[in-house]
Amino acid sequence: MSSVPSYLWLSRHSIFYFRVVVPSVLRPLFPCGEIRRSLQTRCKREALIRGRELLLQVQKLYTQAFQGIRPSLDSLRGAWEAGGKRVASWAGWLRQQQLVHLADSAASTSPVPVKGSGKASLKARRASSRVSPALKKGLVGDLPSNAPRFSEVVHECLEHQRQEGIAAKTIADKRSVAEMVIRIVGDLPVDLITRQDARKYRETALKLPPRIYQLPEGQSLEQIIENASTTISLTTFNNYVKNLTTFFSYAIREGYCERNPFDGLRVRQRGKVSEERSVFTEDDLRRLFSKQVYASANSTQPHKYWLPLLGLYTGARLNELCQLYLDDVVVINGIDCLHIRATRPDQKLKTITSERLVPIHSKLKALGFLEFVRAQREAGHQRVFAELTLHRAHGYAAAPSKWFTRVREQLGFRDGGERKDFHSFRHTLADHLKQKGVVESLVGGILGHQSGGITFNRYGKDFRPEVLAPVVEAMDFDAMEWLR
Repeated sequence: MSSVPSYLWLSRHSIFYFRVVVPSVLRPLFPCGEIRRSLQTRCKREALIRGRELLLQVQKLYTQAFQGIRPSLDSLRGAWEAGGKRVASWAGWLRQQQLVHLADSAASTSPVPVKGSGKASLKARRASSRVSPALKKGLVGDLPSNAPRFSEVVHECLEHQRQEGIAAKTIADKRSVAEMVIRIVGDLPVDLITRQDARKYRETALKLPPRIYQLPEGQSLEQIIENASTTISLTTFNNYVKNLTTFFSYAIREGYCERNPFDGLRVRQRGKVSEERSVFTEDDLRRLFSKQVYASANSTQPHKYWLPLLGLYTGARLNELCQLYLDDVVVINGIDCLHIRATRPDQKLKTITSERLVPIHSKLKALGFLEFVRAQREAGHQRVFAELTLHRAHGYAAAPSKWFTRVREQLGFRDGGERKDFHSFRHTLADHLKQKGVVESLVGGILGHQSGGITFNRYGKDFRPEVLAPVVEAMDFDAMEWLR
């Protein structure tokens, strides 16, 4: 789709013109078959504003013609020609305009007899009967917009991201956010979504409960809000706005609209970013790894034994651990490591920098992790946790995530305002090493975070395992003692 509306035309002298073809049914009432005016500018942005102003005036002329009044093209004049105030926010203004006063003024004017055949006059009257209800009421709907609807822009954008290799779960999450926008403000042409619509979305979304897409279908938003016992966090809402900004940035690049109505709509949070998720205290870990409640190493679901331990001593994300293959357990420079990577179709990483080598902690070796890996190889398995099945959106972590949520609730980790889940292992490792004075770049090397300036990021290589091994060993929680 062209970035310039069809009613704009650029002359060979680089001057923009406004040009529209009169509908055939109305041509007997117009002195010409095409309406053309110079916009007197070489600036595309200025031409868009001026062209849209003339487009509204043409809409008025069409309304008069449908009422049997011969339109006068002499009245077609832009505000810039008369030295008046220019239209600054056309999209928001146009949607709110009404032509009722135009119809009233036209009705009070004596109709000009239509010259020509009676057939042409009848044709115009029949055309008037086919005008949309919105136009008869005086409303200017989405007719002047040539832009695609929001749902179409979302489909294009997500298809583009899918081709770039964005994870299916990420695309599904973004699509869900877009569907909620459509549910709240409607599936409007993308250039007719205003700041007022964005504020309406914010006001509604902040009242919604978490995981709304898991609720039974058939409920209205009002019912969902009324029955909600809790609401989404500010972090979640800001992530929604981030996704919407992605859609509108794409629309702007493609020339579908000029601005992002959700720009600056994020809600500022007074708390520190480090407080968004709580870390596990030593007392929490003792309760979690207590022999009375913790899973057995010899169970038919070994992931329930090893995943929390791996999370504690590696800081890896849940899905990074669940999707490990046996050949991801490697020896580099004499050091046993987990190679967090995505070399197979069923492996996904959050970012490019997430690929890394994480030395295996001595406590994991003492608990028999390497022996477990060896037994999996001898059993003919390919993956470390062969009992896990692949979920289309959530990878191999779908079932373990639900399981750990139940464990968390049984141990009371959701009590109060603290937010603790499997990702808290990651925060726990980062906080523990920070308190020990470990430099941020080394912690980032373990967690797969990019840190530092352009020199290290562009020219420096990843940390070697022998450099990271002492950092991993600084995580000195003794899970062996807790499991006794």
